[in-house]
Amino acid sequence: MAGIGRIEEPYKTGIVSISRLQNAVLLINKPEGLTSFETVARVRKLIQIKKIGHSGTLDKFASGLLVICTGWATKLTRFFLESNKEYIAVVQLGITTDTGDGEGEIIEKKSFEGITAEDFSAAAGHFKGEQMQLPPRYSALKVKGSRASDLARNGELVELERRRIFIYAIEGLESDPGSGRFTIKVRCSKGTYIRSLARDIGEKLGTGAYLAELVRTQSGNFSLEQAVTLEELEQYLAGMETEKNFTLEPAEALRDFNRITVQSEAVPRIFNGAWFQIEETTDIEYRDEEKKRFLIMDTEKNLIAIADVDIDKWHITYLNVFNNQLF
Repeated sequence: MAGIGRIEEPYKTGIVSISRLQNAVLLINKPEGLTSFETVARVRKLIQIKKIGHSGTLDKFASGLLVICTGWATKLTRFFLESNKEYIAVVQLGITTDTGDGEGEIIEKKSFEGITAEDFSAAAGHFKGEQMQLPPRYSALKVKGSRASDLARNGELVELERRRIFIYAIEGLESDPGSGRFTIKVRCSKGTYIRSLARDIGEKLGTGAYLAELVRTQSGNFSLEQAVTLEELEQYLAGMETEKNFTLEPAEALRDFNRITVQSEAVPRIFNGAWFQIEETTDIEYRDEEKKRFLIMDTEKNLIAIADVDIDKWHITYLNVFNNQLF
């Protein structure tokens, strides 16, 4: 089993070994003005690892936490996509744009005179809890095989279905009623569009609104405070130390998952997609007893697979198997 989850011959960029960035989860602070794809491309060029991807798109005008996976850890992006998110958003009243942000064309202007911080808070509070949210026309959602944003830019009428989302909290941070500008912190489920939330608040107030600024501050257990900027990543690769814990091994990144440790004899069968027996386990550790999702580890703490396991019925459904071909 030697070498599983590790690369055998670490290489270097500058004076820092790339080995801890391979098959890992990286937390990057995406700058405004770059798309998520462009940010990933910058990281790929810096760390010289070809297989790389991100989990959860941030709009070009937005900044903040972008979770990037490298090597075989790209197989984990689906699990990070399921995580709840936290954002700090600036909502501008009085203007509605076709994109829902400041980069689109203005389609309507209305007065926001007399709208107080209390009025805004009451309108925003209406959207807490479970919602059937209408995504913005300019989004990455697919409509008949094409991106909704591409269709909208071509002048086609885009009809999107409402999606079930959940907003856990909306907290007012700053308010400037005179300029119609309000800053909020939003904790929400996956799939929530903050541009849609800004639009809906504006409609509730009768003023219209767009999302002027957006920062993603949290994704699941990951915090923006852990993330490095592209400049800081470049400095790190050149040998400058950082106190930020921005690079995580897969098992560490999935620290909320339950864990099953299996004997080494069971590993080859797991690699072939076969079940292991409960007698072949050396430890079952619950980190969330309400969930049946487990990391399957060998005795050396290498990640072998991710599976949904019904312990009582001993039924295993593999979600990912990380066999030798992925390392």
